[in-house]
Amino acid sequence: MRDATVTLALIERWLTGRSLARGLPLPVQDGGGLRVEVGSAVEVRRHVFLDAGTALQACAAQIDASHIFLKAPVEPEAMRAVLPPHWTVDSPGYLMRGPAKMTGNAESPPGYRITAEAEHGGQIVRVLHAGGGLAASGRVAVHANCAVFDQIVTEESHRRLGLGTVVMLALDALAGIACVTERLLVATDAGRALYERLGWQVLAPWSTAVRRPPEVASPHRFP
Repeated sequence: MRDATVTLALIERWLTGRSLARGLPLPVQDGGGLRVEVGSAVEVRRHVFLDAGTALQACAAQIDASHIFLKAPVEPEAMRAVLPPHWTVDSPGYLMRGPAKMTGNAESPPGYRITAEAEHGGQIVRVLHAGGGLAASGRVAVHANCAVFDQIVTEESHRRLGLGTVVMLALDALAGIACVTERLLVATDAGRALYERLGWQVLAPWSTAVRRPPEVASPHRFP
């Protein structure tokens, strides 16, 4: 179920922050939703809507190429119900809102160090292990008093050490410096548990659909 506070304006704040964090074009309003010209080989464009209603369906009807994504804060079943069979619906994600301030251990374990630097239109935090290689990382971008957390990743060989929490708290400290009043992210199933432990709440399910060529069996995840 979608929280009543989820509006197209909120989604636009999240999508703008995501674009800033990744160095992508900013979203524009288009056909009752939002559009980002991503321009990569695996994601040409994304269209984001508030629901799976007539605007999303009309957009889907005009798409005749692969690697163009549809997004909406709805259950995957709602997306599948309105799209033709040649569309693939990904496993669910979650649109989430963070607390005013996260609490926890922000110190990296022995043998690791934290770095932070500006990149694209936001900040990137990296946790490096003793050899200098990347163990975990994440991004945050601030727009309109909203901090958008993005691409929180822990490398497989460094998991279960609390590095995801370290990254999130370091990003949260950067958001606090900017005096933001809102924190948003879109989580996968795997990430949701971490964020909930840090006080984040699910606002809505998050679904993705893409028209793919028949030979492609499994979709990429693009929250």
